[in-house]
Amino acid sequence: MTARVIIEAVARAGLSAERVRQVAGAHPAVLAHLRSTDAATLLLGAATALGHDPDEGARFRANVFDPLSNRGVELRGTLDRPEEAQVLPSAYRPNPRPEELRAAAAILRADERFPAGDDVLIYQPMPPLADRENPDGTTTRRPTLGLYSPSGESRHRIVAVDVAAGSVDWSPAGVSVVAHPDDCESHLPTPVESLRDRGGPDHVRLRVVDGDTELWNMIVVRPRASAPQDPGDGSGVELREVRYRGRLVLRQAHVPILNVQYEEDGVTYRDWQYEETRFSATGSDPVGWGWRICAQPPRTILERPDNDAGNFQGVAFHHADGELRIVSEVAAGWYRYASEWRLTDGGTIKPRFGFAGVRNPRTCMRHRHHVYWRFDFDVEGSANDVIEQFNDTGSAASEAVPIVQEVARKRRAPARFWQVTDKTSGRGYRIRPGEHDNTTDPYGVADLWFLRHRPSELYDGNVGDNNQAMLNRFVNGESVSGTNVVVWYAGHFRHDQNEPDTHQGHIVGPDLIPVP
Repeated sequence: MTARVIIEAVARAGLSAERVRQVAGAHPAVLAHLRSTDAATLLLGAATALGHDPDEGARFRANVFDPLSNRGVELRGTLDRPEEAQVLPSAYRPNPRPEELRAAAAILRADERFPAGDDVLIYQPMPPLADRENPDGTTTRRPTLGLYSPSGESRHRIVAVDVAAGSVDWSPAGVSVVAHPDDCESHLPTPVESLRDRGGPDHVRLRVVDGDTELWNMIVVRPRASAPQDPGDGSGVELREVRYRGRLVLRQAHVPILNVQYEEDGVTYRDWQYEETRFSATGSDPVGWGWRICAQPPRTILERPDNDAGNFQGVAFHHADGELRIVSEVAAGWYRYASEWRLTDGGTIKPRFGFAGVRNPRTCMRHRHHVYWRFDFDVEGSANDVIEQFNDTGSAASEAVPIVQEVARKRRAPARFWQVTDKTSGRGYRIRPGEHDNTTDPYGVADLWFLRHRPSELYDGNVGDNNQAMLNRFVNGESVSGTNVVVWYAGHFRHDQNEPDTHQGHIVGPDLIPVP
C-alpha cells in the first residue's frame, strides 16, 4: 500500500508585506532616512517572527529599501507593537524584483541601440546589480539585464538600467559576459517579462500517513518565502518542525548559502534561491497554485527536454517505492537549481541539490558550485544534543570521538561520518556524506560546521566582493555538548564543460540516517 500524502495551508506568525509597508509609511524615521515621500515605491517583504515558538509578542526584523535613493533601513520590533519598531540604517541591497526587471526591460527595448529582430531575448544575468558610485558619495541603483541575440554580432551582452532616469549603460564597469566562441547548455533562458507569480500559499503542513500511522509531519516553505531574506537570498525548499513518527527531529532545514566560483578569472557570485521557475509536474493542487501532489515523478531541468519551461511553478510532491520527493526548481541568472528533499518511510532524510544552466558563455567556463545546508537539530527537544565524529579504524567498527566545542571540519580521513543524538535517549541522526559531495577548496572554506544554536546565525552577513561563506565567524568556542545544536553541511560540485562529470544530473547531498 502506498502512503498517503496530505497537505494543507497554514499561517505563520509574522507581519505581511502590506503591514510592513503601512508601518514604514507611517514611521517618520524611516522616510526621513530613505529620503522618500512615497511608501508605495519601497521594496520590502513579509517580516517573519523570530524564535522557535513565536507568539503575538515575538520579535521581528524587516528590511525596507528605497530604490530611488538606493538606501535601506532595518526595522526591529515586536509583532504586537510594530509601530514602535526601532529604525537602523542598513547596508543591505535587495536584488531586483520582477516588477523592477520588467520596468528595466521596457526602458531597454525603447533604447535606440536595442538590436533589431524578433529573436532577441531579455533575461536576468549575473551579477543582478551594477550600481554606479556618484561624485557626491551617493550611489545609483542599476539592475542588470542580459541580451541574447542569436543573429547578432555578439550573442550575449549585459547592460545596466537606471530605472529612475530611464537610461541604459551599454558597457557597465566591471560587468562582462566574457568573450567565448560558443554558448553552453541547450536551454534558452526565460525572458524577464514572463517572471509572473501566480499566487498560492507560502507554507503548507505536510503529512505522510501509512494506514493509521503518521510517518512524517512538518511545515514546508516554498522558495519564494524561504529564510533568510532581506537580508539573505532565500534557501530553496525549506522544512520546519520536522517530526518522524511523532518525534521532533529538525526544527529547520534549508540552504541559506549558495556560491559559484569561476576558476579562470576568479569571479564569484552569491546565488539567490527565492526565484521559483517552471518545471514539469502533473497532478492535483489541493491548496491552490504552487503546491502539487503528483501521480508521476516531477521533472526539473535536469530531466526534461531541451527547454527552460514547464507547466508548474512552486513545490511538487511525489511518493513511490517507500520514498517521498519534495521538489522545486529555482533560478538565479543563467543558473537553474533543483531544490529537493527525499524522505523515506523508514525515517531517512536525503537533502539533494542539483545544478544546471541555460544558454550562456559563462557556463562554458570551469567553475565550482558550493551549496551549504543548515540543519537545526532538535532531537527529542532543543537542549540536550551531543555530536560525535566516527573515524575509520581499518576495521568494520568506527571510533566515536565526541565534539564538545564549536568547530569547522573537512571531510577527510580518518573521518567517515558524524552523528547528532539526544544525550538521554540516544536517538538522533547520522550524517553520512554523499558519494559526489567532494571536499572543500580554499574558497569553499570547510565541509561541516558544528555550532550552538543562535537565532541570529541564519545569514552570514557577507555583502563583500568575494561572496565567500563567512560561517567561521559563528565559531567562537561555545560548548555544543548537551545544547541546542546546528550543523552546516557543504557540498561542492565542479563543472567542466570539457570534462563533464559522469554522475546523473549533477546532484549532491548527504543522507541523514536515523539512529534508533
